[in-house]
Amino acid sequence: MRLRILRICFIVVYALLNWNKVSLAQCSYGGPPLTISNSFSSTLGSLTDSIYYPYKFNPALGTLIGVELTVSTAGQAILEVINDVGAPILYEITYRRKDYIRGPGLGAGVLLDTSITYPPVVIGASDNPAVATSDPPWKSNGMNADMLNWWGEIQSAPGYEDDDGFIVPKTFNQTVDPSEFGAFMGPGPVVFNYDVLASLLAEGFGGRYSQRIVTLNTQVTISTIYTYCPMGVLPEGKLTFSARKTDNNNVALSWIKEREETGITYIPEVSTDGKNFSGIHTMISQQPQSSSTVVKYELDYSVPAQVSGRLYFRLKQTDATGRISYTPTEVVTMEKPQEWTLSLYPNPAEKQVYLQFGTEQKHNLQAELINSVGQVVEKTNIGANNARRYTFNFLKKHPAGIYFVRVTNTGNRTQYTSRLMIR
Repeated sequence: MRLRILRICFIVVYALLNWNKVSLAQCSYGGPPLTISNSFSSTLGSLTDSIYYPYKFNPALGTLIGVELTVSTAGQAILEVINDVGAPILYEITYRRKDYIRGPGLGAGVLLDTSITYPPVVIGASDNPAVATSDPPWKSNGMNADMLNWWGEIQSAPGYEDDDGFIVPKTFNQTVDPSEFGAFMGPGPVVFNYDVLASLLAEGFGGRYSQRIVTLNTQVTISTIYTYCPMGVLPEGKLTFSARKTDNNNVALSWIKEREETGITYIPEVSTDGKNFSGIHTMISQQPQSSSTVVKYELDYSVPAQVSGRLYFRLKQTDATGRISYTPTEVVTMEKPQEWTLSLYPNPAEKQVYLQFGTEQKHNLQAELINSVGQVVEKTNIGANNARRYTFNFLKKHPAGIYFVRVTNTGNRTQYTSRLMIR
């Protein structure tokens, strides 16, 4: 069969580096980050250099917080070796290829460095061998009539086989270090250079041959994905939001709006981790009779039972066009409710300590004395009698130092821990 029927296309996808997925938090104003992508493709001629121009990020869109590069190539490389003598010859054939890419954010720049050594192959005799004394030092007369003196192979490609038996190219990406973001921002494109160095070597035992890479066309696609925080523009008029703890069970939320407009929806939101927020209440804007009048909104938030530590508050604002924006986050620290506390006295103690709870205990208790390295050195069970105060007697004398008392309610599995000094 002649060479032309071997011209089938395959896909080659090369790797820069593995992309480590990074979970991006919300933007500083509270909204989620957005992404924008673009790609540039061009065909790289045989062993020639080409330049690629994916577009930069427009800083007017917001603040750039992430850049991901993807490089993929598709093409074909048909290898050809012809035996030019009148006898069969055993050949060893090796193909080498290096793909280079240069540009910002790419690290070393060698995209592919591969070597393929094919199994030894016997190529039949030519029926019209070249003249040994020809120049240089012989000339190929081409393939013979029965095609037995010809060997051809398509360059293999990295990938994996899917359930249907098709070779699926791998996809790899490169994350750009923030220190290089400057090269990806502003007007115009980002410039990348791509070129290939390839060679084909055939070694025959006592024979003559000619070899060539019939074609090395490569379509290169360079894509960029920009992750950014958009500009959080508030509706016209200054907005001030505050959150203030009034007691250990309530937080007063308030916001003041200058030059208020109609059709604005306000939703105060709360979070226990600063990332996942939920709405508290919905309020519709109230436009005053005079544009110079400042409108103040107030809302009391009741903190759920057993919630303690930091609470995060922000105000979500949606205008009449559906545009959403957020105020900066306010942080309020809530103390543990009294009913979930444990007090110890006397402190320091020697032989015993009194356990004072914030509420009556209706289930049996397990009390443990734990030293500073986490070892339980005393343990006792205490019967509950609906009281708030109980006695923890130590069975032995312990060295002076810092300890912890941990009490577990055996009914609801609630645990209380408090620090104790033993003298």
